[in-house]
Amino acid sequence: MVKKTVALIFLFGLISCQSGSDRLDVNVGDVLIAPVKIKRYGKAIFDIDKNNLKAELQNLQKNFGVFLNGDLDDTLNLIRIGDFISDPLLIKSAEDCNKTFPDLGSLEKELTDAFKHYKYYFPQDKTSGVYSYVSGFDFDYPVQYFNNNLIIALDMYLGADYEEYLKLGLPAYRIRNFDRSHITRDCMNALGSNKIDLSKIGSTLLDAMINTGKTLYFIKAMTPKCNSAVLLNYSNEQLSWAEYNEGKIWAFLIENELLYSADQEAMNKFIVDAPFTSYFGNESAPRTGMWIGFKIVKSFMDNNTEITLSDLMNMYDSQAILNKSGYKPK
Repeated sequence: MVKKTVALIFLFGLISCQSGSDRLDVNVGDVLIAPVKIKRYGKAIFDIDKNNLKAELQNLQKNFGVFLNGDLDDTLNLIRIGDFISDPLLIKSAEDCNKTFPDLGSLEKELTDAFKHYKYYFPQDKTSGVYSYVSGFDFDYPVQYFNNNLIIALDMYLGADYEEYLKLGLPAYRIRNFDRSHITRDCMNALGSNKIDLSKIGSTLLDAMINTGKTLYFIKAMTPKCNSAVLLNYSNEQLSWAEYNEGKIWAFLIENELLYSADQEAMNKFIVDAPFTSYFGNESAPRTGMWIGFKIVKSFMDNNTEITLSDLMNMYDSQAILNKSGYKPK
């Protein structure tokens, strides 16, 4: 079965890719949405009068219910919030957020443009509210999508040289992405990931590759001017490596019959974040399975222009996407 399927892959791979303009280069000038206004909970909560905690929180609750949805008559809740905003490390990080981001106007413009693209592709969907906050360095979830709101942890975008990241022992390959240039990208990642029904994803490496590739394609659709290195969370050197070795990565996957494997070790090496893909040495790019998945999905969309982005996000037959992609790396 595997050999037969692989043969089909190469047969479809012989189909030449369509040339022409990038289908993601769309005009959203006529798309009307309210400009994004980021509500700065992280600034508001640390500016309150701690000696009048309950009344101050009740006042904030009107605009920041997404954070303050608990019972403010509960003494335990007040104690927890009071401890949080009295923590010296968090106070410092809140101050550093205010210094690094004294104004979020440029970010709001970026997000407004991204949401215009979102409305273009998903006209029936409600546009999300956007909040920023101080997370206490929640590096696994720098942006969360919750109750139709995007919630940005500004303390996770203070720059690769921010000393607290090093003190926390975070790996350098993660810290590199903790800067301003990744915020809009990460917001669209959270929004796109929400479009994927995890219960419908199969168990093979190909399934993981295609579905992570779908999310990356979604991000690119929302932010067509996004730098490819930022899109992939790669350094420029890693991006160059991935582009140069694309054919070799694909050949490795085929020759070692990994596409249809559910082996967790292979899944981790090709999909999970790391400093590199260990199959290819220390100089290689990480998450090369995601990279190939994105290339397959892009080829599929380029060659099947009748498929909308909404259609794509609801497709879970990874084999069909691969077969119809015409993907043939050099």
